[in-house]
Amino acid sequence: MTKKLLIAIAGLSVVLGLTSVACANTISIAFQETGVNGGAITTEATGSGTALFMGLYGNFVADVTGTGTPASPQPDLDSNPLLALNFSGLPGATLTIYVTETGITSPIGLTDLLSSFNLGLLGGPVTSVVETTEYSNSNALYSGTPFATQTFTATGSASASTKVTTSAPFSETEVYVIKTTGFGAEVGGDISIAKGTITSPIPESATLSLLGTGLLGLGLLGLRKKVYP
Repeated sequence: MTKKLLIAIAGLSVVLGLTSVACANTISIAFQETGVNGGAITTEATGSGTALFMGLYGNFVADVTGTGTPASPQPDLDSNPLLALNFSGLPGATLTIYVTETGITSPIGLTDLLSSFNLGLLGGPVTSVVETTEYSNSNALYSGTPFATQTFTATGSASASTKVTTSAPFSETEVYVIKTTGFGAEVGGDISIAKGTITSPIPESATLSLLGTGLLGLGLLGLRKKVYP
């Protein structure tokens, strides 16, 4: 094997390695309730690839897990399981929960994002649970353009596939708005976002060009070896 062939193989390996390395995106969990921390959205947990919160916030006790890349391929985001309980008995207490994944780099362009909503537990004085999915091409935390929503007044599930146009890096946020009327209001559910059908090519021209050049180089070296042994 010639020196040039070894160099070409090494270069190709670097390119392939760059395209296959899995990054770990940041997952953030926040809460918002009137009268708590001035009603501001407050981050309670962050993590690389996953985040977990278990504890008290305002009038609620909550258990929230957010999972994204690299445990799941981009742009999958899952906030299962989620549990919330109004333990104080404050009438009209409303808790909003945000789960955001930032730094998503794929898919880029026009694509279908599949939102799956579920409410598996609804007990006590719960008025409604509104679940919403959002994306932000400015990589925003806890905010973005809503692309699907579902309102539950009883247990159930629903899904929606929505075409959006993304640019890297972007973020996805799953939002729960839990409205209660008293003590013992208990909610359990989850939202997941998954990639549907990509309807336009992902613009990775630079990477693909390098890969093509490497493959072409290997082919030419093989041909040269046959012609000039």
